[in-house]
Amino acid sequence: MPKITCVRVLDRLLLGIAGLSLVLMLVIFFSDESHLSAKPVTSQKSARAEREMPVTLNNVNYHDHQELKSADVDVAMERYFDEIRRNPEKGEEDLRLVDELVPEEAGILPPLSDGKTSAVKPAAAPAAPEEEKEQEEKPKPVKKTERVRITQHEVKSGESIWRLSQKYGVSIATIVNANKIKEKTVIQPGDTLRIPDRAGVFHKAKKKENLNEIAKKYKVSPEKIRKANGLSSTVLAKGSEIFLPGAKPLPEIHYIRQKVFAWPIKAQYRLTSGFGWRVHPISGNKAFHTGIDIGAKMKTPIHAAADGVVAFAGDGGSYGNMILLRHKNGLFTVYGHASKLIAKKGQYVKRGQKIALVGSTGASTGAHLHFEVKSTEKHVNPHIALKKSERVAVKRKNV
Repeated sequence: MPKITCVRVLDRLLLGIAGLSLVLMLVIFFSDESHLSAKPVTSQKSARAEREMPVTLNNVNYHDHQELKSADVDVAMERYFDEIRRNPEKGEEDLRLVDELVPEEAGILPPLSDGKTSAVKPAAAPAAPEEEKEQEEKPKPVKKTERVRITQHEVKSGESIWRLSQKYGVSIATIVNANKIKEKTVIQPGDTLRIPDRAGVFHKAKKKENLNEIAKKYKVSPEKIRKANGLSSTVLAKGSEIFLPGAKPLPEIHYIRQKVFAWPIKAQYRLTSGFGWRVHPISGNKAFHTGIDIGAKMKTPIHAAADGVVAFAGDGGSYGNMILLRHKNGLFTVYGHASKLIAKKGQYVKRGQKIALVGSTGASTGAHLHFEVKSTEKHVNPHIALKKSERVAVKRKNV
């Protein structure tokens, strides 16, 4: 009996050791992230090289979350700023579109600084063209006469409204008003713009409106208006257009307070993961989550959180189908894991505009939107950013 008992105890001991060994092997196996995909490591590396977008994000070495940068988003931003360095006019237009180049009411904008841009800390504005080239492009100086001269300018490749304002010595606001275009319109090669030789606005006369009434409304001397347009009478025909030298557009805006960023999902949603440290749902490792995850049904519309320019739209590596929007004040928003991208690279989008559809592409465990707010140096907690408000100008109705 004692021998049989000893054998049974020994058998159980050996079985226990074998079980522990098996558990240990499984732990080691699943802790290695290279086994998390059915694809071999070599194919993962080749795919990564083709797209030049890192697929994994290692947060282990980061101790301060303010210094944390996601590799995939940074690569997209680096590509965007590289493109601006190669095409400064694109940077000028993008800055104008996101309201960082504000037209001076009196005179023209000062020349942009020739600062060098970096991928993580871009200069406030792209480099201005070389002085010699600029002199070649500038029209020959013509002595201003009392009567306004209007130039019909055909937009060429590489030109922006800012550059045209510098070339002709008028403000951006003057060019925008003269052509009845929205300040958010991107000019294209082949467009024809009319550019006056001085600051001012155009006005179309209404029924029974005379020169003195217009002058009083815009606070401009009637005599200056008469001379600038070569008028011999103060009576104007309905629909006739005149130039008002030195005038500014009539106030068409009023100010309201609104959230800096709107919630990007308007349909029913649920918050599935917050901003900060968490256990990664795929790797199982502790990692810093640089945004928030908003769970929603597949193909739910994703909306732009604020006005901005699409800096990147495409394959974002671990972010799947990703859109990166550039906003004013040096801020960007990121929209990841989309099933479909609607907005295109370089497009200007309005706050609330549909830019993509919810999906589960990239490193994802289910249908959701990964939403980030970041500057060129650090991430911002979206919960805080979505609560901030600002004073903004909106156009009055029926003006």
